[in-house]
Amino acid sequence: MNAELRDGGTLVIQGVLGNTPQAVTLALHQVRAHLDRRPPFSDLDLSWEIVVAEVLNNIVEHAYADGCAGTISLHLTFRPDSLRAEFRDTGVAMPGHTPPKGMAANLDVPIADLPEGGFGWHLIRTLVTDLDYSCTEGTNRLALEMLLSHAS
Repeated sequence: MNAELRDGGTLVIQGVLGNTPQAVTLALHQVRAHLDRRPPFSDLDLSWEIVVAEVLNNIVEHAYADGCAGTISLHLTFRPDSLRAEFRDTGVAMPGHTPPKGMAANLDVPIADLPEGGFGWHLIRTLVTDLDYSCTEGTNRLALEMLLSHAS
């Protein structure tokens, strides 16, 4: 991941990663390391990481579910109070060419009946202020914006 501090206090972090869980973990560590070295980004709460991790993991698990090799392009623009993120991949398009609604799971059930997954899109949609998806000529593009908070 490459990082550049731009005029106006904007930090741009971008790079290309493989479509494996290990590559996602490494990319998240690298982004966090860039943020940790640059106040005011060093004290951000982890909501940005939850959203970015959920999106990257969804790309690995669903867009590249067929096991074919591929990459994910990641472009993050951090401002002291917001994040704009863009993800690109050449995996399978989202069903209906739209991100899932992400309904909240019913947690009022016996423990054995709790769902194992399906929380990601609900979480993403809860935390972001803008979400845009397109698939053009075999390339998926997901862009989102979210407000950032600083840990106390």
